Amino acid sequence: MGQIADVRDGTHESPKYVSQNGYPLITSKNLENGTINFDDISYISKKDYEEINKRSLVEKNDILFGMIGTIGNVAIVKKSGFAIKNVALIKSNSEIPSINLIQIIQSDIFKKYTNRLNSGNSQKFISLGDIRKFDFKMASKSENMLISKLFKKVDTLLSLQQRKLELENQLKQFNLQNLFSDEQRLYPKVRFRGFDEPWKKVKLGRNVKRIRRKNKNLETNIPLTISAQFGLVDQRDFFGRVVASENLANYILLKRGEFAYNKSYSKEAPYGSIKRLEKYNEGALSTLYIAFTPENINSDFLKAFFDTTKWYSHIVQVSTEGARNHGLLNISPQDFFEMSITIPKSDEQNNISRIYNLMNSLLSLQQQDINTTQQLKQFLLQNLFI
Repeated sequence: MGQIADVRDGTHESPKYVSQNGYPLITSKNLENGTINFDDISYISKKDYEEINKRSLVEKNDILFGMIGTIGNVAIVKKSGFAIKNVALIKSNSEIPSINLIQIIQSDIFKKYTNRLNSGNSQKFISLGDIRKFDFKMASKSENMLISKLFKKVDTLLSLQQRKLELENQLKQFNLQNLFSDEQRLYPKVRFRGFDEPWKKVKLGRNVKRIRRKNKNLETNIPLTISAQFGLVDQRDFFGRVVASENLANYILLKRGEFAYNKSYSKEAPYGSIKRLEKYNEGALSTLYIAFTPENINSDFLKAFFDTTKWYSHIVQVSTEGARNHGLLNISPQDFFEMSITIPKSDEQNNISRIYNLMNSLLSLQQQDINTTQQLKQFLLQNLFI
């Protein structure tokens, strides 16, 4: 690669961080799916910024590649004005366009190369020299231009599909917020024709039953975790390993259709996540979670409610910033089940459930389109490059 690209790196030191009035510092964690995520970045002084960029000036169409830790995070620069740390800077020359070179870096050929270099190493790292030594067969300049145009079209299609999914998600949230009532307003903003009665304010604990059953006979060997995006999933699939204890006998035995509350908070789930088990018939869940099953309430309606932000206000009331401990909200099961919710009669619950499931089906179809385009891109990556 060193013959067709200038490969250098940013700083490996820890500059002094400043407020958001400083200059952005990009690390490997900010490189996502070929682009740079500026949502969670640190800022450095003008002096440090200029010092780093003396040898590593980042410019438009440069390629950034994570060198330490999570090797393989990659992005193409659309707009400069930042410095880099623990990231390789790859400047393609005129023989091959940057969009082609980044596809090669994302291909299985390069992944196998980096995996081979790191085989048996606990600390994942790839040197600039190893990046420069990577050999691959390159097409002629004219063929490279055709390949470049093809990938631009595929990437544009992917961007449009992903943007459509984002907009459909926003529309779903807008609809849900208007279809559901809350404590202060017993009439939702949007009603189905024929329904005009006020909703009833009830305690969550009166409409669900807490689950305490244990996996004592090891009925299941699936260790569950809750993802804000993917719901209740197998830890082995989500983390690539088991983070639960070896003995699952003291874990909660959760069955399909039952709910669990994960008190762990994140940017995507500022007050934790409440999800229903749908992927498996049974799973084992840590007792740190609060598990329950619906009673006298439509399960899909309850799932839709927890997909809104209407329940956040109760969590705010029973937990404070000072009560947070190691990323977990300090909420007792008693306080959780004291949550007030407003519910309509069963017929209106059923109608809301149907529209909610329809919106989820549309989102699922859109995600399938994205998956198909991503598979097409992987096919091209594997067959256009040697």
